[in-house]
Formats: sequence, C-alpha cells, structure tokens
Amino acid sequence: MSIFTTYFQQLSRLLQQARGDWQPLPFSCTALPWPELTTPLNALDEDALDALDANSEAALAWLSQWRPELPDAHNIVLPERSRAPHYANPRWSSGIGGRKWAQINDFAANLHTRHPILEWCAGKGHLGRLLAQQGALAVTSLEWNADLCAQGEQLANRLQLPHKFVCANALDEAAAKLFRPQQAAVALHACGELHLAFLRHGAAAHTQQLALSPCCYHLIAGQHYQPLSALGQQLDLQLDRHSLRLPLQQQATGGERVRRLRHIELTWRLAFDELQQWLTGQANYLPLPSFPKRLLSGDFSDFARWACEKKSLTPPAVIDSQYWLARAQARRLLVKRIELVRHRYQYPLELWLLLDKAVFLEEQGYQVQLGYFTDAQHTPRRYLLQAERQ
Repeated sequence: MSIFTTYFQQLSRLLQQARGDWQPLPFSCTALPWPELTTPLNALDEDALDALDANSEAALAWLSQWRPELPDAHNIVLPERSRAPHYANPRWSSGIGGRKWAQINDFAANLHTRHPILEWCAGKGHLGRLLAQQGALAVTSLEWNADLCAQGEQLANRLQLPHKFVCANALDEAAAKLFRPQQAAVALHACGELHLAFLRHGAAAHTQQLALSPCCYHLIAGQHYQPLSALGQQLDLQLDRHSLRLPLQQQATGGERVRRLRHIELTWRLAFDELQQWLTGQANYLPLPSFPKRLLSGDFSDFARWACEKKSLTPPAVIDSQYWLARAQARRLLVKRIELVRHRYQYPLELWLLLDKAVFLEEQGYQVQLGYFTDAQHTPRRYLLQAERQ
C-alpha cells in the first residue's frame, strides 16, 4: 500500500465524519449549525474572528479543543519540490506578471525530459515557450482561444523555437489524440474538468510523463465531483460544487486593501440577499456570480441594481442603502463564524482531491510524486502532481 493510499483512506474517514463542519452553506444559514460551538463562537467579536481566521495555526489550535482529530489531517505535510534559481525576466517575457512568471519558472524547474512536450490549456504558451528555450525537442501547445494561439505563435516564430499551437477545445474528443506514449504532457493551473480530462487522456495513452498543477476544482461538468481512482469511487465524499469551492477561498496575498474589499463584498452580497428576499417574498439565499471588484467602489444602490439585472429582478425605484446594509450586519457575523470552522477544512479537502488523482495514476501504473512547486507568496494553488510510467 502506497503512502498516498494510506493518507487518502485516513482523510476519507475524517472528512466523512466531519461533513457537518465543512458542508453547510454559510449564506443560507440562519443560525450556527453546531450547538457545542455556539457559545465559544458567539464570544468572538468581528476583529477576533478576522484575526483568528487569518492565522491558520491559531485557528486550528482553537478549533481542536472541540475537534481533537482535525490536526491529524493538517499533519500530513507534502514535500517542497524544486525552485528556479532566479526569476530574471528575459525580453520575451514582457507582459507576464511577476508572480505568474515565478510560477512558470518554478514549474519548469521540476520538468526533466527528453521527450516532446504537450502543453495543455496553454494560453499564449508562456510555459511551453520557456521549455522550448530551455532545450525541449518540440513543444505543442493546445489552446482554444484563437487570438492567444496567434500571439503565442508570433512569439515562438520570433524566437525561432520548435513550438507550435493547436487551436482546439480541450474537452473535445479530438484533443485526446494529441497524447502520445513517448511524450511529456504538462498543465499549469488547468481548471476543473480540463485537468480531469488531462489525466484521463494521459493515462489512456500511456503518456510517459505527466505534470499537473490543478486549479478551480468546482468547474466540472456535473453537479458532483466524480473520483478518478477506483479507491476514490469506493470512498466518494459526494462533493458538490459548493464544497469544491472551499479550497479556493485561500488568499495568496493579503494586506489591508484585500481585507477591506472582502468585508465590503461580503456585506453587499448579504445586503442584496436581504433586498431580493423582500422583492421575491422567498426566504431563500440567491447566489451572485463573481464580479469585477470595481463594482465595490461605488454606492451599494448601484451594485444592487446591477445584481437585480443579473437575476432578472425589478429593483425598487429608490434603494435605501443604509437600511439594507444595516440588515446585513448580523448576517455577516454569522457567516464569519461559520467560515472560521469551514476554513479549517480547506487543506484536508484539497489534499483529498489531489490524493484521488495520485492514487488514480498509481492504479494506472505510474510512479507518482506530489508536493509544492512554488512559494505561497506566488499562488495558493502551488501543488504539483508528477507521474512517470514504470
């Protein structure tokens, strides 16, 4: 039995038993879901909640008074993988942000292959272009956006690199034909269904080397995550899209501005929900999609009209911002108290998803490594799953 299988079984038991901690939807709750935690959670004011939630070790120590088994999941520590020797920017990397450039360099620092490379969901092919610069025999970058393909091809041609693009949808069956046995396939921050297809296609084609950093676990085809591994199918947690979003709530960088915007966004979402419940006469939470943060720089009334339009609601002629924001205050504290508990399961849930993929690859005959490929200051999605056929 591999260490990944052991960890996966351990986490499956813990997460199954703790469903009541990580599964509740905070915005839909009207009271705390845990009677034994009601008094200690209500004793924390907003400043204390924010400070504790921002300090993972302190928050875990606090919650372990009532959840003594939870630290066991956090004691599963993954190894640090290789890092780039430097992040100096060559002229051709102009336009790539500093953190993104560091991620690309650190990912590349872990790739050692003499096989042609397939870059999955490539964008402009920044990673593939760096690998070609570093001596890769040939790089094929798959990307569905024709404009990004054209820009990537121009950059590759200008540098006279063995780097070509295939403009196609990664979820189409034709994309599976790009995988070959004697090949190294790579995917840096491929989202949801895209990274699941990457692993399925790579394993089916017996691709020699696979390297994946997954992202956006909730962007899947169905309503629930379908485990890849046979063991995962036996120990299925039935994770819905709401639960799959939990690991993504981690922030790579903070600061006062980020905290302030988070406070405003949470308050305004709840204030709109109070307004929509009054408009519809339905006491059900109505979720809003992600939106540009510039919407938070105006008045709440403008935001509420935008949200009404998104949800096909007719806003009142006059929106009393102060009234609706005041209605959101008590709910905001309730949400933060629930999130303080739920956030302690971000790491165990993401690790469970990663281990399902690692166990799947082992079942398919691969030797697997899993660890951190870049620093937390660059991105919270810093896990690298690498597999090589025996």
